[in-house]
Amino acid sequence: MRVKTGQNGEHFTFCRICEAFCGLVAEVADGKVVALRPDRSNPHSRGHVCVKGVNMHAVTHDPDRVTKPLKRKGNVGEFIEIEWEQALDEISDALRSIMSEHGTEAVASYLGNPTAFSTNAIMGFGEFLGAIGCRKFYGAASQDTNARMLGNYVVHGAPYPFNIPDLSRCDFLMIVGANPLVSNGWGICAPRMRHDLDAIAARGRVVVVDPRRTETARPYEHVMVRPDSDAWLLLAMMRVIIDEGLADTDWLAAHSEGWGELFDAIARIDPVAAAARTGLAFDDVAALARDFATSERAALYAGLGLCRGYHGALGAFLYNAFNALTGRYGRPGGTRFGLNLIGAVKPFGGGHGAPYTRIGHIPSIAGMLATAMLPADIEEPGEGRVRALLMSAGNPVLSAPGGAVLERALSQLELFVSFDFYVNESNRLATHILPTPTFLERADWPFVGMGKLLQPFLQYTDAVIEPVGEVRDDYWIYCEIARRLGLDAPSPSPEKQAAARRGELADPVGQLDAAIRQGPAGDRYGDNPDGWSRDRLRDYPHGVMVENIPDDFDKWQERIAHADGRLRLWHPLIAAEFDRLLASAAPEGMAGDTANLILIGRRDIRSMNSWMHNVDKLVRAGAPTLLIHPDDARARRIEDGDQVTVSNANGSLTLAAEICNDIVAGTASYPHGWGHRAGWNRANRTGGANANLLAGAGAEWVETVSGMSLIDCLPVRVERAPA
Repeated sequence: MRVKTGQNGEHFTFCRICEAFCGLVAEVADGKVVALRPDRSNPHSRGHVCVKGVNMHAVTHDPDRVTKPLKRKGNVGEFIEIEWEQALDEISDALRSIMSEHGTEAVASYLGNPTAFSTNAIMGFGEFLGAIGCRKFYGAASQDTNARMLGNYVVHGAPYPFNIPDLSRCDFLMIVGANPLVSNGWGICAPRMRHDLDAIAARGRVVVVDPRRTETARPYEHVMVRPDSDAWLLLAMMRVIIDEGLADTDWLAAHSEGWGELFDAIARIDPVAAAARTGLAFDDVAALARDFATSERAALYAGLGLCRGYHGALGAFLYNAFNALTGRYGRPGGTRFGLNLIGAVKPFGGGHGAPYTRIGHIPSIAGMLATAMLPADIEEPGEGRVRALLMSAGNPVLSAPGGAVLERALSQLELFVSFDFYVNESNRLATHILPTPTFLERADWPFVGMGKLLQPFLQYTDAVIEPVGEVRDDYWIYCEIARRLGLDAPSPSPEKQAAARRGELADPVGQLDAAIRQGPAGDRYGDNPDGWSRDRLRDYPHGVMVENIPDDFDKWQERIAHADGRLRLWHPLIAAEFDRLLASAAPEGMAGDTANLILIGRRDIRSMNSWMHNVDKLVRAGAPTLLIHPDDARARRIEDGDQVTVSNANGSLTLAAEICNDIVAGTASYPHGWGHRAGWNRANRTGGANANLLAGAGAEWVETVSGMSLIDCLPVRVERAPA
């Protein structure tokens, strides 16, 4: 029996915090979600959910949540509530005026991570920006994903889709810079990650390469390396594989170009010296390389840790090249592209180069600009200076580098519109904040997971409850602003503009229904009676495993954008990055330098960037601590629990120290996203500090080739704080 939105009782839905999209059961009473629990009848997640997902109703019904449009009045962080008509009119008038006087280059956007988990927000925001001619896309990607997109662009010809490990058939999984038991599997839609990894370990090996003994490293094999040494490790292993005749040169000749140049470059690597840069003995590196290369069903899986050092782009390229070296593409248990039930998935995401940042001339990847250059784009005079910013679900003052500089820049904007749940550290400087729905208040598909599936799963959910207060759907907002700007639809597409004039334009959730209906799992509008549509899925609220969908892992070349379907294993961009790596010195703190440690981040199962720290159950343990190795603590006379200062030329933090053996010597670890001082009372009281204040803004804090912000592997001084 179908349950109507807001009806008392149980509603079956799914989480939209990360790519796992775990099934949930929501208990509704009097129009409110009073409890969430795992949906054990969901055939994909089968009862798995993390602590964040089952506490999302605390965000939906948070007294601190923004539920009516806000306009800044007076000092920073001081707002008054206004009506929607006034907010939309003021925003549209200001946009029109700025674009008329200064051109569309005066308008920039910032895309925060949660936007990707709302179909209407992610598809609508991009189309709306295209409709008004905005080409300046800043976002969280330059803090996490740009390097991976660059590696894909070189090897595959396009930033997307990502290749992922074939978990169900793999018997040797090497994980580099990822913590999937906490992240739930970045880049993969596989909600039962612990089950998958346990199964691989039972029939073979799971090897976790990380500077910290992470939650994923603990139950499996841990290889503890120095920070920012992933590229050195992969190159040393590749040198061993090539030297010992373990590379699949027949496969490379049949499926790739540039592998000869790659081999020539790797021949320049001294594998013993490269191993030393990782902190490992060469014999151990060589043994790992041989074991991987001789395993029938092996795959390398890498996460954001690979991307966030000083050589992230090269590391991301090597991730693909390493999987190719022994012919793992499209091989059972190797690396593959995800199933996709929308239809034929072509490579997408654009290219590399234009548009460039106005200041610093740093190239974009997939249209995404380097966020570290946003402050300069706002503050530096000249043609194209940013005067208006549209920000969707972002908090870059805490998540991006140089938060203090960015905060100063944001205060100078003529128009700053934020689409969000809260008044946060960034949008407290906004001119307007527009309240948007949590996932419990909107209909949706697991859209961004659909290209990352390892099993043929489909689910649709209607909104569990009506939006709280005067919250409005993101796409409705884009439509209203577009209409006020004289556009028929929030889209640059002439077809969609025409459909809007006829009154036939569906929102992105509806557009995705049409794509699914025409895809391999769809009902093809009646031609396939056993196929699926949004309406039929309403009768299967737990979701369905789609039958008769072939596993096309061996058709991986269809996902390659190069016209010949072949991988490219060398490129001038990579040659330059390779030379830069060879010329680099060992990081401070890694070569007997007792003054500095290398600061790295970490994940926490109770935290998601900066936006869930107002939920009491998630922060009862208090603010995070600075992890430090006993040897480093002893050298600084630091005791467990001491207050310490962590500083460099950019700033200083005071944190509580936690001494542990779970981190490699010479390294300290603290997560980003803390240090709250905005409109969330519980988060403000919890404490913690903004680690990204130790990173700077500007071109020197960017990996130029990818636009990645340099916010990890920072040399810092750690000392006991004065009493």
